[in-house]
Amino acid sequence: MTASTRQAQTFATVRVCAVTARGAVRAGNEDAVLALDWISQSPRARVSDLTTAWTPPLACAVADGLGGHSAGELASRLAVADLANRYIAWDGFRAVHDGVVAIGHALHDTAARQPGTVGMRTTIAGVLLTGDGAYVFNVGDSRVYRITDGYLEQLSVDDAGPGGATVTQCLGDPPDAPLAPHVAHAPLDPAGARFLLCTDGVHGQLDERRLRAICRAPDARALVENLRDEVYAAGAADNLTAVVIDVLPRG
Repeated sequence: MTASTRQAQTFATVRVCAVTARGAVRAGNEDAVLALDWISQSPRARVSDLTTAWTPPLACAVADGLGGHSAGELASRLAVADLANRYIAWDGFRAVHDGVVAIGHALHDTAARQPGTVGMRTTIAGVLLTGDGAYVFNVGDSRVYRITDGYLEQLSVDDAGPGGATVTQCLGDPPDAPLAPHVAHAPLDPAGARFLLCTDGVHGQLDERRLRAICRAPDARALVENLRDEVYAAGAADNLTAVVIDVLPRG
């Protein structure tokens, strides 16, 4: 029996709860989210709650645009839309790595052609659910965590300078600066799996102790709502995006 067949017999559904919104300071939302087949860049902090059958590949991602208000909004939206079109063909580590690089190059090419968008860039962090487990990928300082029995474990790798003040690589960087996406394979526990994706408007606004406490919430929607509310209570100095993915077993 193949790994894909075993997982088809083990998992039943995937539930995704997601929010992306303008913070309390910025004029617009430069974040964007892909949650299964839903793409959003809403300025309103409404939580979407989506459920689908276990039919991999499935993908979710968050992106945080850089390069000025309008260009940042465009960069993050283009990145998640391009991912939505590409990930169906990704079948392993190399495909994920090369696919993320291709998204970055396509974004740079678009910026070079459109007035007012030169230099637009974006972070990205995502999870691809496949028949042989999850592939976690990121470029920049948006993050992916695994949550196991309320314990929070960062799986992504921050591309950030000292103190996290600068981002050291992004999608859209010039091709002469080789893009090096971080890609890791995360096996799925037969009892189920939970992942948290978020931009730095979430993990940078909440200290680690508070973030870990919030992530003990058993329900995915409550977890996302609590993250949103705590970020606003802390001032929401940046845009905020958070996604919780629950891979749920049969029975």
